[in-house]
Amino acid sequence: MMIKHSLKDLLPEEMESWVRFRGYPSYKGRQMAQWIFQKGLDDPEAMHTLPKELRKIILGEGNLQLIRLVGNVPKDFSESHKFFFELKDGKAVESVYIPAENRKTICVSSQVGCTLNCSFCQTARMGFHRNLTPGEIVDQVLHIRRMVSEKITNVVFMGMGEPFLNFESVIQAARILNHESGLNIGARHITLSTAGIIPQILAFAELPYQFKLAVSLNAIRDDLRQTLMPINRQYPLSALLEAVKFYTQKTHRRVTFEYVMMKNVNISQRDADELVSRLGELDCKLNLIPFNMTEAPYERPAEEEIQSFTDYLQQRAPFPVMIRWSGGSDKQAACGQLYTQMKKEVYD
Repeated sequence: MMIKHSLKDLLPEEMESWVRFRGYPSYKGRQMAQWIFQKGLDDPEAMHTLPKELRKIILGEGNLQLIRLVGNVPKDFSESHKFFFELKDGKAVESVYIPAENRKTICVSSQVGCTLNCSFCQTARMGFHRNLTPGEIVDQVLHIRRMVSEKITNVVFMGMGEPFLNFESVIQAARILNHESGLNIGARHITLSTAGIIPQILAFAELPYQFKLAVSLNAIRDDLRQTLMPINRQYPLSALLEAVKFYTQKTHRRVTFEYVMMKNVNISQRDADELVSRLGELDCKLNLIPFNMTEAPYERPAEEEIQSFTDYLQQRAPFPVMIRWSGGSDKQAACGQLYTQMKKEVYD
């Protein structure tokens, strides 16, 4: 069995096949997975339960060092932090660590840049460069876990890129994160976000995994959503909501809608009424996210506007509505702000 890119692309059972192909018993593949994913080791020489010759093979073929942290390791992890990772081809992505009282979340990127060109998102300014491999996605979690020395409880695919346009690699990465011999993060603590790629939403509903779905909504009328999110021209709201309905009925899992609130754009009473009307029959919850100031031509609503819009929805909606305050906005680490300023020349 050959690997296309890295051992970190493989599920533990695929690692078992990899070592069997080289003449070693299957359980050595499971041990290798535990060294790589659970102990976070990149140095085969330190994997002392593996035969010396197998360690040499891993060193020559395993390609375990996929990303490199650029910048210093923070001394304090009590607040959100953004991390800049350089890939082996010189491209780069960003990830975010988000601590809370009962959870430690990592927001991972799935692509270098993005194709969707949402008008309020910093990542859109980069354009699209390539998809990440499963190992490059998983490695973001491994690196941050090593730095913070905390058990990571949640992973969200809400960083750079559209996860459902890198579907196979994202699902493989999520399975590795969830696997008991991988990082052993509960499936219901792994959330995949999409701007509304309908074929992949339908495919996701058919998979036998318990990963959660979030949909970046941001407007409830086609004309406005097309301005904010051009993908709406290809997958308009009516079709998107039908796909979400299929997902909830097929999986019996609630979907989360993410809604970035922008001043004088999408927080009118009409917007609230249409959200209640169009989402009311779905098994969903609505996360309201105050816009984080970027170079996009939008503004953050005043605090009283945010609260008024939220209160109006909470009084009328048959589904849960809550404000999700993006951590790390002062560090350019919040929703819509991921953009590799530290190495901007790579993309320009």
